Amino acid sequence: MDIQLGTNTLRNTNGTFLAHGKEQLRIELPEEDKPLALSMGVFMPTGTEVATLKQNAWETNPNDRFLLTSTSEMLKVEDTTLKTVVMEIHKAENQTVNIPAAKFYTSKGTLSEVSAEWWRVGNKMELTGIDTDLEGGGIELPE
Repeated sequence: MDIQLGTNTLRNTNGTFLAHGKEQLRIELPEEDKPLALSMGVFMPTGTEVATLKQNAWETNPNDRFLLTSTSEMLKVEDTTLKTVVMEIHKAENQTVNIPAAKFYTSKGTLSEVSAEWWRVGNKMELTGIDTDLEGGGIELPE
């Protein structure tokens, strides 16, 4: 699948984002008429895991802090405490998903943010206008 993050296009990915050598999140794009599926650990800036989502079902979500909204074309995870969007994903044409907004922490507390213009990971990476082929692999976030 191709993933659009702000103005960046990551082509031919397996939908997995890796952080610190481990799977941080996985986007699954099933056949038509099926909703997008998201699996991800939600972490605090300290690196403490506070919620776990597996294929659109909460395994852990204390006090229902995180809200998942899902339609056949869109999926959104919101932090009801901080009033922020953790991850927003839209289905697009030709095996493509668009992530117009995201703000989440890795298991080591590194912030990853997506806006309409850029994708930023900590103070190590900021991408704008990148178009690259990952040859079927995952997306590795910098340390």
